[in-house]
Amino acid sequence: MPSSRKSLASPVAAGEEAQALALRMVALQADAGMTIAMRMPILMKGAMGDHSGQREATKAVVEKVSAVMESGFAASCAATAFWWGIALNPLAQVDLAEASAKVVNHSLEPFSRRTRANAARLSRRR
Repeated sequence: MPSSRKSLASPVAAGEEAQALALRMVALQADAGMTIAMRMPILMKGAMGDHSGQREATKAVVEKVSAVMESGFAASCAATAFWWGIALNPLAQVDLAEASAKVVNHSLEPFSRRTRANAARLSRRR
């Protein structure tokens, strides 16, 4: 039985999604480490009563809560799009690895966007 072009391209697409996910994780870890290192002295000042440190602590908590909410929404939208695609075209070939990587990439986007912005903001601050 001849194989279709979709089945040949599917491992490549899954590999590209996995590679994009790995790169995003490395960048996210680097930005998060830099943000933590630059935020610690500010948060220590806040613990001693400094208003700018207390504002930074509040900002950190609000950003994390909003990132978790946005991430959950993005992951559910990506998963829903995958399942709707299966429901509307049940004969299509499905690559669960590629779909899983897409869901994870969509769910990491809010965190990576915020950590990049925080690292840039805190590095300018000094």
